[in-house]
Amino acid sequence: MTAAERRKLNKDAGFSLLELLIAVVILAIIVIPLLNLFLSSNRLNIKSRQTLRATTLAQDIMEGLKAYDIEELKTQFNTPADGFYVIDDNLIKGSVGEETSLEVDGSGDPTPGIYYFSLRDVSMQGSKFDALVKVDARGYMEGATGPEAHDNLFNDSTMSDARSIDKENGTFVETEKIRKAVLKGALEHPEIKAAMDAHGVTQQMKDDVTFNTLNQLFTTGVSRTITVNLNQSATETDEEGNPRIYMYVTDEYEFTYPDVAGPIPIYGDIDSLVLVNDEPCGDVSGEEININIIYYPLYVGTEDSIVVNNNSDSKLNLLIAKQVPSAEKNPDEVLSDAQLMSKEMGYVPWIEINGKSGPMDTSKFTLKTNLGINLVGKNYLTGEGLWDDTKIFNVSNQLTQIKPAYSTVQLYTLDGVRCSLGAAPADGDITELIYDVEVSVYKEGAAGKDFPDEERMIVIEGSKNN
Repeated sequence: MTAAERRKLNKDAGFSLLELLIAVVILAIIVIPLLNLFLSSNRLNIKSRQTLRATTLAQDIMEGLKAYDIEELKTQFNTPADGFYVIDDNLIKGSVGEETSLEVDGSGDPTPGIYYFSLRDVSMQGSKFDALVKVDARGYMEGATGPEAHDNLFNDSTMSDARSIDKENGTFVETEKIRKAVLKGALEHPEIKAAMDAHGVTQQMKDDVTFNTLNQLFTTGVSRTITVNLNQSATETDEEGNPRIYMYVTDEYEFTYPDVAGPIPIYGDIDSLVLVNDEPCGDVSGEEININIIYYPLYVGTEDSIVVNNNSDSKLNLLIAKQVPSAEKNPDEVLSDAQLMSKEMGYVPWIEINGKSGPMDTSKFTLKTNLGINLVGKNYLTGEGLWDDTKIFNVSNQLTQIKPAYSTVQLYTLDGVRCSLGAAPADGDITELIYDVEVSVYKEGAAGKDFPDEERMIVIEGSKNN
């Protein structure tokens, strides 16, 4: 009797041991590959999620970097307790810092223009990573060679460095509202008004006057002086224990007119509630103070002056930027390109930077400006329109005056690059605002192993172009 026949007779009988073993083997042959496929898929999903989180972190770091120049990045990474803003510092469970050991060449010497920064134990959506940032400004400097050199030298272009300007403290912007108030204040001044009436100046002429047409009414001239006073408190100190320093600005126009005795100073218009006479511009306390002056050149004037009196012991970082009227806000003031070029050729401002007891020591301040030829004149240009390195741009009582060279000023263009007229850079001095960036995100703990390539998860590249 066969087994099948016996099972028919005994309906309670099960599989034989042999049959059960065969079934288990068949099941194992089918299930084990499926299980392995499931585990592989799960591992792949975990790795994909980790890569996505690493990519998100790299992108966040890249976007944060673009808000700052290199000097600001070094400050944040080296002294994060004073403020770290590249990414949300709540995500950083470890530390941040500059990796100076990587900023060297094959001989161990420092490599100018290249910087490395690390972030350790950074949390992103429940995962932790380390990150290494490479900042490379070498390719954007004049004379750059090699694979990192760029065709367009962004650091040679003229742009205003306004990203780090504190508009509440240390900044004076001469707005179009101020200029209109000055014109109104002059036209309504009793002495000038009486003289204009006597000379037959009509109300229509007054209504149509702009700074470009001033000579129609003010035939003997107009001058302007912007005076910045930085006053140090004798009793107040800031959080670091430095004496408090406050900034005050006076924007004074002087109008002269026939039959009016002496120039008439105008600071705006009291009826318009726009007066700039010893105007407070905030707290600028610190061992180094940043002052920004953004103004409209007085092309119709007989003299245009900017005077900075640093009555403190702090080093001064000064930005002076000339601007042009907005075609949208004040179309009557806009000059054509040909008119602007003609005005610029004759525009020579007087800039004076004083310390407590006379002209400020040029080693104690830097100047970042777009005045360029206005300050140094054509004598400092070669035939190709480039700076002549053989001539010295010297500062004593005023920046426009050329004297025998005994000291030079740290002169920068507004994009942050030291002009060749300025002093030679000091060790560690940084001026680059334009640079390439490479952000690499590694597995947690890679920083302690000197960032090995096998633990790098993602790398993204970009450039900070302005």
